[in-house]
Amino acid sequence: MPNPVRFYRFSRWLFTHRVPVAPEILDHLNTYLFHCYIPHTVEAGEGLELAYWGIGIVIHPKVKIGKNVFIGQQVTIGGRGGNPNLPRIGDNVLIATGAKVLGDIEIGSGSVVGANAVVIHSVPPRSIVAGVPARVVRENVEIRQYFSGFHWQIKGGIQQ
Repeated sequence: MPNPVRFYRFSRWLFTHRVPVAPEILDHLNTYLFHCYIPHTVEAGEGLELAYWGIGIVIHPKVKIGKNVFIGQQVTIGGRGGNPNLPRIGDNVLIATGAKVLGDIEIGSGSVVGANAVVIHSVPPRSIVAGVPARVVRENVEIRQYFSGFHWQIKGGIQQ
């Protein structure tokens, strides 16, 4: 089954090996096929997973994403503008459907961003944030409780 993460990984590999033009073509193909904007310049760790083939996901070209991150559909991370203040996403993070992560902030490792939350302030590690604007609703959570039911937990994607 085609997957936007595979397209991203291949275009990223081409980019790191200095292959001209091909990464941009794969980026456009990824956007066209999946309606998923993940440019080859994004630094994403192993275990990146997208819900529903990444439909509606927009990630700024210079965002850094940690390992084992799950991103729901219709999520925006940093937007597409030229803003130099970009978010950084830690390891083992769940970003739920419709969330917006904007500004010079950091999402701490082991955190959960609730559905449709608008995150404009940094999130401490192992926290749950929700609302508009997002605020911490729970701290010191065990992230594995919030990943039950996702197929990649079984594959060993979540590691702490």
